[in-house]
Amino acid sequence: MTISTERRGGGLLIVTIDEPERRNPLGHPVRQELARTFGEAEADDTVAAIVLTGAGGHFSVGGDIRDQATRSVAQQRERFATVKDMVGRIVRSSKPVVAAVEGWAAGGGFALAMACPTVVASREAQFVASFTKIGLIPDMGLLSTLPARIGPARARRVILTNRKIGAEEALTLGMVEELADTGGAVERAGALALEEAAGAPLPRKFITDWFARDVDTALDYERSIQPL
Repeated sequence: MTISTERRGGGLLIVTIDEPERRNPLGHPVRQELARTFGEAEADDTVAAIVLTGAGGHFSVGGDIRDQATRSVAQQRERFATVKDMVGRIVRSSKPVVAAVEGWAAGGGFALAMACPTVVASREAQFVASFTKIGLIPDMGLLSTLPARIGPARARRVILTNRKIGAEEALTLGMVEELADTGGAVERAGALALEEAAGAPLPRKFITDWFARDVDTALDYERSIQPL
């Protein structure tokens, strides 16, 4: 099982990337499953808010080496259509979505966390971009979501230098909204998600759409460039 879900009180849905022995890589099947899970949650009136997290003390280390293969540009572009679907469902969700980051959020895992409108990190969390180390541009919308959080100049440095950023610095930069004790990120994220869900839903949806408008541009750009 790569994705597991848990229902909690108040309409809270916990979505967990669940391959802890490999620190929760984001292979193509995982991205497909996340898109499906968020789509079902969007249509489910019993779901009020969503927390996205990883199993086993880490959020996600990003891409899955088992996914690496020689593919045509057309095949690669089609795989990026899944990425656009997944990220779009997160950034435009009508339900509050909060990432709960324990341990590492690296590469695609970092980008996935930044796609969530709110991020709670444990005090032991670590973030790193890693894309340019392996000859890639950032994907999963990071070229839009990270500058929106910390500003273009800082985002450019974080992406190009690939330096590791601890939880305290992430909070200072604005990459995360709150810190939690180790092991407590999901609980705090759930509380924040339900708190936001108590607000008026229609204005919240329009506001979310506005802030997500530039993500589509980044996703289309990466879909055209990344396969190369």
